Amino acid sequence: MSGIRLVDPLGERLLDAGDFPISLGGPGSTVVLPGCAPHEVLAEVAMRDGRFVLAPRQGATLRMDGRPVDGPVPMSEQSVTDLGRALLRLESRDDGPVLVVEHEAVANVTLPPLAEEPALAPGDVARIRIEPVDYRAPGARPRPRRRALPRGRLAVGVAGLAVLAILALLLLSVAVSVRTTPELEPDRVDFVGTGLELPLGGRYLVLPGEYTLEVEAKGYVPAALTVTVSRDDAQEFVVPLERLPGNVVFDTGGIEGVLSVDGTELGPVPGEYPLAPGTREVLVEAQRYAQYRVSLDVVGGGESQSVDVRLEPDFAEVRVESVPAGARVLLEDQELGVTPLVADVDAGRYTLALEHPDYRRYETPITVKAGEPLTIGPVELGLPDGMLAVRTEPEGADVSVSGRYRGRTPATLDLAPGLAHEVVVSRPGYASQTRNIAVSPGERKTLTLTLEAVLGQVTVKGEPADAELFVDGRSRGLANQTLSLPAAPHALEIRKPGLATFKATVTPKPELPQVVEYELTSPAQARLARLPPLVQSPVGAELKLVRGGTFTMGSPRREPGRRSNEAERRIELERPFYIGVREVTNREFREFRPNHASGIFKEESLDLDRQPVARVSWQDAAAFCNWLSGKEGLPPAYVSGNGRLTLAEPVTTGYRLPTEAEWEFVARHDGSQAARKYPWGDALPVAPRSGNYADQSAIYLTPVVISGYDDGFRVAAPVGSFGPNPLGLFDLGGNVSEWTTDHYSIYVTGADTVATDPAGPEQGETWVVRGSSWLTGKTPDLRLAWRDVGAAGKPDLGFRIARYAE
Repeated sequence: MSGIRLVDPLGERLLDAGDFPISLGGPGSTVVLPGCAPHEVLAEVAMRDGRFVLAPRQGATLRMDGRPVDGPVPMSEQSVTDLGRALLRLESRDDGPVLVVEHEAVANVTLPPLAEEPALAPGDVARIRIEPVDYRAPGARPRPRRRALPRGRLAVGVAGLAVLAILALLLLSVAVSVRTTPELEPDRVDFVGTGLELPLGGRYLVLPGEYTLEVEAKGYVPAALTVTVSRDDAQEFVVPLERLPGNVVFDTGGIEGVLSVDGTELGPVPGEYPLAPGTREVLVEAQRYAQYRVSLDVVGGGESQSVDVRLEPDFAEVRVESVPAGARVLLEDQELGVTPLVADVDAGRYTLALEHPDYRRYETPITVKAGEPLTIGPVELGLPDGMLAVRTEPEGADVSVSGRYRGRTPATLDLAPGLAHEVVVSRPGYASQTRNIAVSPGERKTLTLTLEAVLGQVTVKGEPADAELFVDGRSRGLANQTLSLPAAPHALEIRKPGLATFKATVTPKPELPQVVEYELTSPAQARLARLPPLVQSPVGAELKLVRGGTFTMGSPRREPGRRSNEAERRIELERPFYIGVREVTNREFREFRPNHASGIFKEESLDLDRQPVARVSWQDAAAFCNWLSGKEGLPPAYVSGNGRLTLAEPVTTGYRLPTEAEWEFVARHDGSQAARKYPWGDALPVAPRSGNYADQSAIYLTPVVISGYDDGFRVAAPVGSFGPNPLGLFDLGGNVSEWTTDHYSIYVTGADTVATDPAGPEQGETWVVRGSSWLTGKTPDLRLAWRDVGAAGKPDLGFRIARYAE
């Protein structure tokens, strides 16, 4: 079917099969019918299998040849369809089918006039003449009356109707613009659903309504966009266009590989692939060839491109020759063949070996570079080694050949033929033996030696005597005995149920007897013995281990200068503890609280880094201890409640202030017991350089000074400036007085009462202060039993730290 003509009062149009279906209805339809509202569609005409089919819309009243049309029906040349105020028919002409639409005038239906009937007497019969009329078969279209018109008048009429139609279209249409992204001149713009859109100066005249806007441009994917044309001014529709892929041919010169683009594997190459336009990362991989990578700019738009993929070989030719020929060639223990051999080997580092049944194995490292041929040899293979098996009694002796260590017996060794080899066999505790051995090519020999022990005497003694002795894991009976052992290291263990095992390593020496002494202890004693004697805090302060003990705290009633708060008490310190070797310094405290200042005292600085921290309250000192515990991962010794810190119960292993009992025990310890009266001893006067007290130079700082004493410092001295006490602790007398962890109380106890690890009352508003300071000038206050009380910081009050060892 070459073409279809549509004839209606607006003129004649030529259609093709792609224009169907066409719509019949109000403005906006392909064929505009009188009496229809804008966008109202009565029916559509479609083409199916070369035939025209009329399909009414729901609710439309159509009649074809006088019969109602309820659904799609084929159209024939004899059929006439009543569209209300128009008729539709199909005609067949020499130049093809024609769809004809005729508008009809609609008039009121005129009823025939009523005739007067004559009066009839009873029994009369009326006689009425019936005139004949022309017969027309049902469904036959009326034969139009033709009236010849002059051709000139007809042409003018048609032209007038065309002008009126164009004017009506212009008045009803709206000018809209269509723009594409990217901006280009499209090859086709079509508002699908309207019978006519007129391009006008870069814009289009379109009747208002909803359409599918189709845009086509060379090199781009056809685009479709649903648009609504209204009567608003300056309407613009932007249609995004996607560029078509490009066809890219990858030529690898016949080498088969795999193509990946932007990280996605596409398939084998050589071959042709459609690729989206833009910069693409191309990877070609082929076995035994280096990867080929390139950034490719794909033009797209259906255009073809070609990429010449030059794959570089990732292997090289390796040639191996040997004398004699016929040796097996092994590459990383994988056999390649026999010499002479030519093989392609991948680039890399390898160990190449030649093996011949009658010659020594040859081995060499090689480096294969891609594309660079490599020749190895001719390699002259040497005669095969001989084999030497070395056996000793006892086993485990070290074997050296010509000064080089070769293993431990039992051992099998390769020896070069035709040479004398010095074989030395040695084992700790046994005399070394030397042999000269020669072997022939391929010969196998065995060397068997019995080693003679070199003994030393070891005596073991100790308590308890009934403990059991083990040497190198084997029981040797009761521990107290003398042993003759080979002169080699031996592991000794002495065991008894319920006691900690004693362990030692001893190396006996000939003609030099040795004694090993032991004393088995309980597990608790052994655990305590393993505690390190000195540890460091997170700020670098040293703490010394004190294993505890029993002593009398306080002072006797008749001691000169004694205060009423120094009642004597029996104290047992059971838990081992660590205590600070020195008082906490300003530098250490400022790591916790950077803005702290110990200040000055009458123009004398107390704020130097190595001076002891001062003007800190008990709560400040406790907070510093908890901070140290946190840094070391220890449980805090103080818990917070009601805005203040109190000692945890039970007392943890975290950092804390020393208890009053701990402080007095270490301060008064004279090396054997805790009974010292003063920091320097038990008698006056004050020993020279025994501590930092209120000396003669402090006369302008305090009204009471120690006459004739000069310690070299007017205020606090750097910690550790004076000698330590018998336990190795500094400044327990003088420098600054020190906080303890105990709430202050006055004790009244019986002589037989013993307090174990006391930590003071659970509650209180003040705490115990111990030790004299650089402001102490009264002799009674220099005593180590002296006690004071406080809550706030003072210029001559600081602290040292402590914690339980376990």
